[in-house]
Amino acid sequence: MVNRVALVVDDAPANRDFLERLLGGAKFKVIGAGSGQKALEAIAGVQEITLAVVDMKLPDMTGLQLIPQLRRRFPDACLVIATMLDDRDMMEEAFREGCHIFLVKPHGFMELFHRLTNDDICAIRDGPRLVIDQYGPRVFNLASGKAATSC
Repeated sequence: MVNRVALVVDDAPANRDFLERLLGGAKFKVIGAGSGQKALEAIAGVQEITLAVVDMKLPDMTGLQLIPQLRRRFPDACLVIATMLDDRDMMEEAFREGCHIFLVKPHGFMELFHRLTNDDICAIRDGPRLVIDQYGPRVFNLASGKAATSC
């Protein structure tokens, strides 16, 4: 029985489908949505979410607008922003809003899957803030706003 619930919010059906299958393979029950509002509606009756992977650009809001709402509702969830933009200012803002991982598409998907299948979700959530991009995972230091060397 799957007791871990993941929310995937991406307006591109191909990306959303891929992430849903990827997270299903990592033993999550997956809820998918194509917009921020649809995501909020889909989780209206949900008591707990373990993980949320949120696209940065949604048709009705940004991932940075959705993340704080998810953080307030599910304070123990591991939150991931997924974007094609490798922007340091955006990374810092995402981490300040409560994000745990800043994933640059498409490079970080398999690293995220690897971590979710081999590490405890609490260790990921409670560990250092990570940027996962074409160079692999690295710790993001909020104090300086720069990513450190690879983990």
